[in-house]
Amino acid sequence: MIASKSKQYKPDKTIEEKNQEMKAIIQTLEDGVRDVFDSEKYKSFLQMCGKFHQYSFNNVLLILSQCSKAQFCASYSTWKSMKMPVKKGEKGLRILCPVTYQFEKKNRLRNKVKNIEEENKKEDENEAVLERSVRFRVGHVFDISQVEGELPVIANELTDNPEYLIKVIEDLIKTSPIPIKYDASLRRGGSNGYYDIVLKEIALRNNMNSMQTFKTLIHEIAHSILHSNGIEKYTREEAEVQAESTAFVVCSSLGLDTSEYSFTYIATWSKGKELTELKNSLSAIEKASKDILDRIATFTELKLTA
Repeated sequence: MIASKSKQYKPDKTIEEKNQEMKAIIQTLEDGVRDVFDSEKYKSFLQMCGKFHQYSFNNVLLILSQCSKAQFCASYSTWKSMKMPVKKGEKGLRILCPVTYQFEKKNRLRNKVKNIEEENKKEDENEAVLERSVRFRVGHVFDISQVEGELPVIANELTDNPEYLIKVIEDLIKTSPIPIKYDASLRRGGSNGYYDIVLKEIALRNNMNSMQTFKTLIHEIAHSILHSNGIEKYTREEAEVQAESTAFVVCSSLGLDTSEYSFTYIATWSKGKELTELKNSLSAIEKASKDILDRIATFTELKLTA
């Protein structure tokens, strides 16, 4: 759905109107995401996801610090088994791999045996006891952007291309407090954009329709607002649900329908129909949405009321 001039953002709404609108949008979001879980497309996606290892929180941070646009990572052999070989010249992303090993520990008496009874009860001081421990070695994985071929697309790219959004995007980029650029290395079927938590900058994929570009930009701005110090406070799943939910709320407030993309995207990052990641993040989503809508009202032509 394309926003008309009569549905432009009105910053002068009452608090009650804003709260009611937010509540309605979130309810629409929850209902839409739940519907995705029952689709055949989502079931196929889960089968594909089963091929990917679930990385620890520390490894997620390691991966993102080396490749901000990383989405799906797997070992060289895993990609090969999926008939998606790693591109020639690509360097692996370092992770820490736990290795469990056993070692022998000797029992040694520190005190002298005081009587015969204790002597009889004493175990052989040289008896070996096997104990387990864990150490880490450096391993390497590769992101989907580093391999040949494409994974099945589950979130359909938005196809609407309203011209007025082009100027809105330009204004947001021009007035952004952090750098925003277009990254020519991003390809369709991979990442549409990313927020670099190290360089503190946003990158977007070239040649997307204005609706997809706008939604992606809001998604990455949400990351920059909520996760500018990394994602230590949240899991990767929570961070992605927060960013896409914020994009959906902002776009809905402007009369833009991104449900075809957003519902599926959020479902892929949610661990179940309970939508725990979404429900635990409502206050963060609401705050980020208001911040971005205020920025749009201040720096773009969408600040005009009907």
